[in-house]
Amino acid sequence: MSNSNAHRKEVVEKFCEACIWARTVRNHFSALFEFNQRRLDLLEEVSAFFFHDLNIILIEYILLQLCKLTDPESTKVGKNWLDNLTTNYILTLQWSPETLNALKIKNDELMVFRSKIVDARRKLIAHSDLRMHLESISLGDFSESDEFAFWAALQAFVDLAHSEAIDGPYPIDATMQGGDALSLIHVLKDGVDYEAVVADEEGFLLNRVGKRRYEDA
Repeated sequence: MSNSNAHRKEVVEKFCEACIWARTVRNHFSALFEFNQRRLDLLEEVSAFFFHDLNIILIEYILLQLCKLTDPESTKVGKNWLDNLTTNYILTLQWSPETLNALKIKNDELMVFRSKIVDARRKLIAHSDLRMHLESISLGDFSESDEFAFWAALQAFVDLAHSEAIDGPYPIDATMQGGDALSLIHVLKDGVDYEAVVADEEGFLLNRVGKRRYEDA
């Protein structure tokens, strides 16, 4: 394992990218399912079963990503130990004593949240534990404040590592809040209104024959 500054810089850059991806998916979930009740009503009216399933898929995927970011520094595969792109691996790199101490403090905070969700990852998401399913055991419970503390600690961890390895803090929530999810919501709103227009205007659908841009989609 190389502890050179070049290796450290590359690892931190890749870790920042992984954090941005996890935060981006979390923002998509928030835009779709945490805005307000009217948005939930809209999604249910348009495609209740699909958005119900998507809600579950995104929750499982987000929890998986957060566990991956905080996995042990290495994993044994056969007879070999393979390094992981995680906070715990980053702690093994060369840092100034002050930065290493601060990183350890933030990593301890991250591990507190990990302890709340890791069983869900091990037994329900990445693996199907028979007893968990047969006995309908609930795993992965945490509060809104627990999650907020995780993201705050992760941002602080990234800022510390990026500041010493590269230059200055690095916002992992750099993507536009909501992103394309808000574009989807806008189109769904128009679609619901479109159905109302179709119902109210006689001959509307007949006049649209052959004019739909994505007729064969």
